Amino acid sequence: MERPQSDTGLIRAIETASPELRDLRDLARKMLLSRDPKEICRLLGDSIPRLLKAPRAAVFLADPASGALPPPSDADAALHPDKEIVDFAFQGGRPPVLPNSAGTLLIVFPLRVQNQRVGVVSVDITGVAEEVLRANLDPVDALLDPGAVALVNVQTMHRSVGESAILSNILDSIPNGIVTIDNDRRITRLNRNAMAMLELAPDCVGSAYQEVFPPKITEALDDLIRETAEMGFAMEKVISHKLAQGSELHFALSMSVLCDENYSPLGMIVVFRDMTATRELDRLRRLDTMKSEFVANVSHELKTPLTSIKAYTEALLDMVEEEQMKQFLKVIDEESDRLLFLINDLLNVSRIQSGKMKMHFELCDPRQAVTEVLNISKVQSAMHQIHLELAEDVPAMMVDLDKMKEVMINLLSNAIKYSPNGGGVWVRMRREEANLRIEVQDEGMGIPRENLPKLFQAFYRVDSSLTSEIPGTGLGLVIVKAIVEHHGGRIWLDSEPGKGTTFFILIPVRREAPQQPAGFAE
Repeated sequence: MERPQSDTGLIRAIETASPELRDLRDLARKMLLSRDPKEICRLLGDSIPRLLKAPRAAVFLADPASGALPPPSDADAALHPDKEIVDFAFQGGRPPVLPNSAGTLLIVFPLRVQNQRVGVVSVDITGVAEEVLRANLDPVDALLDPGAVALVNVQTMHRSVGESAILSNILDSIPNGIVTIDNDRRITRLNRNAMAMLELAPDCVGSAYQEVFPPKITEALDDLIRETAEMGFAMEKVISHKLAQGSELHFALSMSVLCDENYSPLGMIVVFRDMTATRELDRLRRLDTMKSEFVANVSHELKTPLTSIKAYTEALLDMVEEEQMKQFLKVIDEESDRLLFLINDLLNVSRIQSGKMKMHFELCDPRQAVTEVLNISKVQSAMHQIHLELAEDVPAMMVDLDKMKEVMINLLSNAIKYSPNGGGVWVRMRREEANLRIEVQDEGMGIPRENLPKLFQAFYRVDSSLTSEIPGTGLGLVIVKAIVEHHGGRIWLDSEPGKGTTFFILIPVRREAPQQPAGFAE
């Protein structure tokens, strides 16, 4: 039986169209499988002009944030559509056919996925017949949707890869070990510090943590997961882990629930905090505290018998008439004074380090701190001339007079000790705006500039042949600085080797006791 003529024509039309449909299907598949946006644009830019019998085309991708097209290069300037044409292409139902600002007749096809502007395909149709355009618009439309979807997929994939790389870099920069575990107890991600702490390889991702973690850590994680499931949180656990090379690490393990954007649990985040350095710092702090307490206790115990020795020595000096015996007793008395000063310095430094220095403020004339220490043996010398320049307008202010005497004794005795050839020592005191300014200047050996920043460190002494024979502990300036700061002031110095040193003190003039050592008045 012969087929009707109409059926024969339909079959011939389908057979004729089949290769074209296969080509479009293959092109769409290639675009959807591609991971290179340039390759997708090339496929669109080659196939659409061929379908429209047009000389050339160009694909312009929109900026994901603004939706605007990038400025054209010299090569595609003639095909770059004006903004009005692009807006019309996305708003209208059919692609617009308009000349651009360069005078080229263009047809602009929008590339979009839902409401997202992906870009446009701009085709130069100068000289192309209108009936050819109409006949081939449907095949072009068949390529635009998969092309737009392919470009969005590639952009999303690249963005995900970039975000994943940033996340990996962030995790690797965290000093703690980070491990994420899914609901099946399998490791999904870990940073480099976790691999180093637990001696794991990157290929452990995907394995159950029970298979790769040491037994002690596995047991701790089991407890944390159970506590988190029961109470919603878990207390941090501290455990130790011995590395293959023999060293031991101390970890603090903590855990939190990992959720998605809908707050559905995806698993757990485990943080391994290395406590080795912290434990060592705690040990050193305890040792330092013990040292300070030991120094304070020993100094206190030494002070009692030494006070008795000095008292009996002074009594013997009054009783003995033989000159040689008196000389012996004077040596004992002077050395007792030296030991008492040393013990007092140790006690003061111990109080400073423990934050237990007590201040007793009273309203008085600060010039007393200078005049009342001049008879002390430490600040007396036949080789030195002490010059006092105490201004008459120095006001009464709140100071700890005994502590300020200690400041002056230390500064004056230093000026004398470090001026072994004698010379002048000047003590100046005057009001400077809202502050009391004190200066102690000598003509001694001076201090090299590189040593100046270290002078207020405990037990520091300038190491040189000139100072090696001068007795001292390096504690005096530490005490001076602490006393000045407890008065709310500051201390600094200027020195030049061979010419001498000047110490400067600035203390706020107050008629009420300062609450804390916080800055000096401007």
